[in-house]
Amino acid sequence: MLTILNPIPKTPLLLATALCGAFMLNGCAQKEDEPKTYGEAIALSLNLPDSLTGGRATTPAALTLAAAASSSQPCAFMGVGDDDDPFKNGYRMTRFMVSTISAWTCLTDVFIDVAVTVPHDGVIRQTENNRDAASYDRDDPTHYSVSDASATQTVVRLYYDFSRSAPPIASSVPGLFVSWNKSTAGVVTGRMVVDALLINGSKQKPKDPIAMRMDFRFDDNQKMADMFLRFDAGNEWAEGFRIQVTNDLKANPLQTVYVARGLMDMKRQFLPVSGVSELPQLKMYTVSDRLGKGAAVGRLVNVGIGLELNSTNHLGNYIFDKNDTYFFQADKDWDYINKIVTASEYRSGRTTPATGGTWVLPFNPSLDQIEQEFGLGTNYFANTCAIVGNSCNTLLNAVFARE
Repeated sequence: MLTILNPIPKTPLLLATALCGAFMLNGCAQKEDEPKTYGEAIALSLNLPDSLTGGRATTPAALTLAAAASSSQPCAFMGVGDDDDPFKNGYRMTRFMVSTISAWTCLTDVFIDVAVTVPHDGVIRQTENNRDAASYDRDDPTHYSVSDASATQTVVRLYYDFSRSAPPIASSVPGLFVSWNKSTAGVVTGRMVVDALLINGSKQKPKDPIAMRMDFRFDDNQKMADMFLRFDAGNEWAEGFRIQVTNDLKANPLQTVYVARGLMDMKRQFLPVSGVSELPQLKMYTVSDRLGKGAAVGRLVNVGIGLELNSTNHLGNYIFDKNDTYFFQADKDWDYINKIVTASEYRSGRTTPATGGTWVLPFNPSLDQIEQEFGLGTNYFANTCAIVGNSCNTLLNAVFARE
């Protein structure tokens, strides 16, 4: 519930506007590289525009091989490189999705590029990152191996936090595994699997993902990366997140080039609401041209909200579905934003008096005043949004309109 005990006089129902800021969603950019065969390297860059991604991450590249010095890829290991709330609005959710997958595809570029510079014999070799040295970096691998599973399938394994005196063996679990295949038709498919606990160790934060799998596929028409993240049990909001980004290689650069989709597996409501036991669903869909101009649609399903006006005056608890549509320019400015509640139910708890309220201190508005202020029509709370199960779209849209 959102409690407003001492509102500014004549500022009706600022109540739920702060809550709305907790909903809706963020993402990164890379240079163009065509898929390459073994011996030339395979590039997974999705070429995502800075306006979608927030530019290159500023945190140091966390995964490098000894031979990676020639690559100089500006990649971050985890996350989007800033602390902005990814649920604040549709643009930020777009940026979050795109930056997350972009950072990983950038790293995949590094690993696959470097793999062509070392023998493909499956031997586990040490990197320059010596665990016993003063310069040791816990984020970087200490050992690696490269092997060929077939004439067209290459496998890279990176190992973390092993000493030179006790190196990993064949049965050791790598912190990062990536494998790719190029068919005779030129289609490149692959998968990267990351165990963040093995890589981050004690630096792992409860809100961070603990495991990731990313499937990728290239052909002459598009590049696609499909990521699955699993969060630590300490993450209070979600079990996992799926992100898919597609780059249309044949599209007009000023039309739909990038398509991103996101789906979060939630574990609790954004706010506890009496009478609401459902888990919310969070979905995101965005399109963009090569410059970063595009549109995003965020869909919230089964979200609970409690509209508490003061300690004794409660406008009730509700559950709702909401679509947020955003059109944005390459410079991140908005052209158009439309937020609309598409479905809702009253879930009880209303104690607001029918009449006799006041907007001024002590703030205690009545239903008739709220109906007038929000343009709901006379007797809205008596006839339309009256009993448990009633649709209250008009009320919630009026509340969200003041966000």
